[in-house]
Amino acid sequence: MTVTYGTTLPQREFKNEVESIKEFVLGVESLGLSYLRVADQVIVTKRGGFHEPLMLLSYLAAITQRLQMVPSVLVAPSRQTALLAKQSVELNALSRGRLRLGLGLGGNEREYQAMGKSLNRRAYRLEEQIKLLRELWSRDRINFSLEEERFEEVGISPRPKGGAIPIWIGVSPAPPVLALERIGRLADGWFTMCGVDQFESQNKVVLESAEHSGRAASKIGVEAEVSVVDGLPDNFIALVNRWVDLGVSHISLSTLGLEGDSSSHLKQLANALELLEK
Repeated sequence: MTVTYGTTLPQREFKNEVESIKEFVLGVESLGLSYLRVADQVIVTKRGGFHEPLMLLSYLAAITQRLQMVPSVLVAPSRQTALLAKQSVELNALSRGRLRLGLGLGGNEREYQAMGKSLNRRAYRLEEQIKLLRELWSRDRINFSLEEERFEEVGISPRPKGGAIPIWIGVSPAPPVLALERIGRLADGWFTMCGVDQFESQNKVVLESAEHSGRAASKIGVEAEVSVVDGLPDNFIALVNRWVDLGVSHISLSTLGLEGDSSSHLKQLANALELLEK
């Protein structure tokens, strides 16, 4: 299997300075990496903060040519579904089809409260949102009810070419079985946060759920993350090879936690890619 490599935007490390972000992202594309992950956090509760991912990625889409834009992950149940559907279509259009939409539950009660939503039944809400997004993207007019959100013979325009945008789901390092089954039933792919030793048991649940739902399990992508900050070359290559052997489709080479400017982060990524090419 061919593995696709990308990276995650180190926002806190760059103190959210736009020029540093720009230099990093252009450098990532020049290195040949395929995608960029950007985290979501609307309300600051402890340390630092993030740019709003959809708006930031719209800017980054305009200055890049081929990087896939990956919000990873948007806390969808805290957001209005119609607006999320519309914003996603817009970003997908501005990036010329380069959006891979990452969604997740989150768990910060104060952020949910600030967004006017409740933590209660957020898993149910996420599942219904995924169905609703796909309805809005593929049909002129829909009828759908989700809590206070009601759609009666209405739709959005424009809609994505082909009527679809890939939806991936993010989970915790030790997700409950229901979360893994949800991926198998609904997602185009998922972001695993576990270690290599825990992955097979989690992925088995995902694949069995897909098969029970009549879906082609082989078409569900999975992305792992490998830090390139302080690992020794042998350890790094061995870890990447283990993920590849386990069948992941994507690997994010992460510089999160690295001290230094954008040049330092790009140098670390370049070193990692050089090792992979040997």
